[in-house]
Amino acid sequence: MLFLPIHFDENEWFVIMALFLLTLGLIIFRNVLSSAVIVAVLIYFATIGKWTDYVVGIKFQHYLALDTFKQDLFDWLCLEIAYPLIGYFFVNFLASWKLKGMFTILYIFLWSILLVFSEWIASLFNVFIYIRWNLLYSFIVYFSVLSLCILYLKLIQRVYCSSLQK
Repeated sequence: MLFLPIHFDENEWFVIMALFLLTLGLIIFRNVLSSAVIVAVLIYFATIGKWTDYVVGIKFQHYLALDTFKQDLFDWLCLEIAYPLIGYFFVNFLASWKLKGMFTILYIFLWSILLVFSEWIASLFNVFIYIRWNLLYSFIVYFSVLSLCILYLKLIQRVYCSSLQK
């Protein structure tokens, strides 16, 4: 059961604004991914976001997300909509620009910096309240998650393409 936030304050407004901007991005930017890849990417980022927030934020209590260690409606919106959409844009731009080799590593690095910057802005709005966490850890997590996403994407494309050839 999803609970409403204890206090509706700046962090909920931040989530609403982020969802608005992500939705606007869906309208503005052209999709180049197949439906199967989109679903796989959305599931990957929803799952990895939930797992990471649970392990790091709740189980080890390294940070608070949106006021409490318990999940409410706005946590759900972040985990089920915002995180997957960010992953969608990451993969969609990667596919659009057809990056290879060192450019892929640079792309992951730049996205990791962008995500750390956006997390820092979110922390100014108390979306994240750090207890035993800092943004360097976030950079390492983002770089790892995005790198694994590319490996996962290659696996999905290989399986998807081989199933089309049968």
